Amino acid sequence: MQSEYTIDELARVADTTVRSVRVYHERGLLPSPEVRGRIGYYRSDHLERLQTISRLLSRGMKLNGIRELLEAWDRGDGLADVLGVAADQSTFDPPTNPQHAGARDEQSAELPDYVKQALASSDDPLEAYRLTNPRCCDLATRLVDVGLPASAAFELVERLRADSDRIADRYATELFYSLAGRGYEQSERTPKDRTKLETDLAIARLIVTRATSELIDQAFARHSELPPSP
Repeated sequence: MQSEYTIDELARVADTTVRSVRVYHERGLLPSPEVRGRIGYYRSDHLERLQTISRLLSRGMKLNGIRELLEAWDRGDGLADVLGVAADQSTFDPPTNPQHAGARDEQSAELPDYVKQALASSDDPLEAYRLTNPRCCDLATRLVDVGLPASAAFELVERLRADSDRIADRYATELFYSLAGRGYEQSERTPKDRTKLETDLAIARLIVTRATSELIDQAFARHSELPPSP
């Protein structure tokens, strides 16, 4: 495999079009080439990135989702951080007994240290909380706006987080194993198989997250329905 490509050569080797390569540049999915004179030169890592994009597109992922996934990899988050699975989970174990996963349901959740530190902030507890929980802070802020003390708002959000963790603990292994892990275990576990596993896991996480979001939305919708007018 050659080490450098012009954009035409890169598109041909990756079995795509020059226009697609340029679109991926514009959308932030593909790093810029090294420019010498007036010609841009791409390396083998550009080709690998382009092949990964093609695989993800063929499996139904959208460009925005692919960009988010690739940005996480580029930050060095690692597969475990990107997918939310155990870092040492190199193979997939059969799903555990759901009763074990639910054993913590009755445990009283003490506020995490980052919440205590936010509450100890004399300036703005919400802003301190936002640093570690940017998405959760919007809910906490709205709760404070309607009259809850910051401590009660954080505690409510953290209970929601704990329940979300329990959902993931209960179902992630079984779902990821069914959608991706079983195929990898039956493969020869070559580097190519490992790359396919990463792709399949990324897609599995996306599918499961969307399904879970829809189910939770339906559940909350049932609780937010107003009774018929008299």
